[in-house]
Amino acid sequence: MSGGRFLGLESLVLAAFLVSAIVLGAAGTGIVRGPSSIKWEREYDQAIARAQAEKKLIIADMFTDWCALCKDMDRETFGDSKVIRTMADKYVWLKLNTETEEDGERLQEEFAILTYPTVLILDGSGEEVDRVDRFLGPSQFTEKVRSFVDSPDSLANLRKAVREHPDSVPARYALAEKLLDQNNYAKARPEFEKVVEIDPENREGKTGLSQYNVALCLASQEKFVEAIIQLDLLQERFPKSSAIADATVLRGQIYRCCNELDKAKAVLREYVTKYPTQGHIQEVENLLAAMEAESKGK
Repeated sequence: MSGGRFLGLESLVLAAFLVSAIVLGAAGTGIVRGPSSIKWEREYDQAIARAQAEKKLIIADMFTDWCALCKDMDRETFGDSKVIRTMADKYVWLKLNTETEEDGERLQEEFAILTYPTVLILDGSGEEVDRVDRFLGPSQFTEKVRSFVDSPDSLANLRKAVREHPDSVPARYALAEKLLDQNNYAKARPEFEKVVEIDPENREGKTGLSQYNVALCLASQEKFVEAIIQLDLLQERFPKSSAIADATVLRGQIYRCCNELDKAKAVLREYVTKYPTQGHIQEVENLLAAMEAESKGK
């Protein structure tokens, strides 16, 4: 009897050991392990579908073959163990070459990507939440992305403010400035135009600046004739605007781009005479000197 009971106990111990081994085997070492690397989508539509299904934001690494800092960020930031551990499963990750892939080329144009590295944060509808437009190390990148969710100055929250208060000049102007800072002239211009429309009398002090920025956006898109028209409107409607001095410089630059050098020189000399203490005076004097040298060289 005692032997039988001993054998039974041994069997129970063995069974418990086997169950334990099975549990440990199923979990590897018994510790739940996270991803060992970031899983990158390589197609935009697939990333959008996942973001919508999983209710996640998209982190889109927009790169080129020649961008050395893109490679550094890929290795040092996206390959960092803490970034992988804390962020890999929280987002949908998309990697696109803006020069060799159709999706990349389209997004480069849509979001006016001019500098690299650029990492776009997109929502499930493909709308930009915000972006990182320079190399950031692991901790800086993590903190920057986290801040986009809560910061009132993120592109997503600025858009939200405009949706909630469409006739608010401060909200609309803040969104326009953000887009302008990103060199997204095509999207910034209509927002500045809306400020002019909402507040034609410049009661909130942003209309003259907005009129100037409309011209700046047009000039940056090489729509020079339209830009000059906007500068004329600015001069006519808001001759005392703080933007008039900068508008004079912009006019001179436009004339130079159009190869109207005599007009360009005249306008820039006017700036030097009228605004000798303005911040751009040295740049304007250098530009005039360069044009004089060009004229002598012909």
